Amino acid sequence: MPAEIRHIVFSAAEVAAALREYRRHVGRPLPVGMLRRFEMQPGTGGVRASIDILPDNGAACETCEIGAAEITEALVLYCGAHGVPLPLAGIKTLQRFGDSLLLIVTVNLTGAGWPLSAGLAIYRPQTADAGG
Repeated sequence: MPAEIRHIVFSAAEVAAALREYRRHVGRPLPVGMLRRFEMQPGTGGVRASIDILPDNGAACETCEIGAAEITEALVLYCGAHGVPLPLAGIKTLQRFGDSLLLIVTVNLTGAGWPLSAGLAIYRPQTADAGG
């Protein structure tokens, strides 16, 4: 059976929205208020997010740290809610991509993993005019 590697790119705003929706869905909502800061950085097991929210009730700014497993679960839920096709059985990993976040899904892939995907991205067949 063929292997599949899917890359889905999420903007920082989409990741923040996914985290809000996920936390509300699992009964641990983020504070209601204005998002003051959203940062993604490397962390244990992949990417971590740090969020500062200024609550609407005038309380002090609250900071939430969210790990890779919860971000991944949030993005899977977000894909389902927004009609983004996603193989549920695939192995899911996260990787920063500039200011965005990649959700990488692999199905039936053994061996090289991400380096195989990177290698495929740089393959360019030669055309007849290129002398090759």
